[in-house]
Amino acid sequence: FLSACKTNFVTLQDAWDRSDISSLRAMMTDDMLDQIKSQLAERESHTGGVVNNTDVLRIDAQLLGIEELEDVYMASVEFSGMIREDASAGPSPFREVWNMTKKRNGAGGWLVAGVQALQ
Repeated sequence: FLSACKTNFVTLQDAWDRSDISSLRAMMTDDMLDQIKSQLAERESHTGGVVNNTDVLRIDAQLLGIEELEDVYMASVEFSGMIREDASAGPSPFREVWNMTKKRNGAGGWLVAGVQALQ
């Protein structure tokens, strides 16, 4: 599970960098996608549409817990590591918690439902 989470983190970061809404849609809940679309629009207005390029240099993942809710399972995963968001800058540490949901009826995979930066 955590290995798949790490792969999804890198894939989602790449889709974010490229503003690839269709890839983001496949990995997120509708509410999360709406938030990301707003953030991408804001980023584009500040950068003039320049493509972001984030290198994930190191990534660790820790499962914080899984809950059974009314119609979904919710897993919380803490990601940490080192990323470089500017080729001319050094790497920076990051720490985030992702909340992911999966329908209890088994249809579909885990979708990102929320992201909280911890530093």
